[in-house]
Amino acid sequence: MDNEGIKEALKRIAPTDVDFTVVMTGKSSRRVNGLYKTETHEIILHNKNFKSDNQLMYTAIHEYTHHIQNEHGKSQARAHDNDFWAKFYSFIDKAIEL
Repeated sequence: MDNEGIKEALKRIAPTDVDFTVVMTGKSSRRVNGLYKTETHEIILHNKNFKSDNQLMYTAIHEYTHHIQNEHGKSQARAHDNDFWAKFYSFIDKAIEL
């Protein structure tokens, strides 16, 4: 799976009006599997952390949830509130359905 393939899969889960990029670092990280940069609308994935595409997509969906919330004006002050988790798990359900 490449950056564009991940991006297209995420857009099938939930449409977005704000363009974003997916960047696989080619590295591993002990701290995080991925992150979302609100200023540049980048989903960063430390793809060497994953043993399968499913693990990679799980993290990509997590970061994409941040993107969607940012698009709709949700503050990143408390990034993992109940609204975040509800939206994230609805996206996971949609991904499984697809």
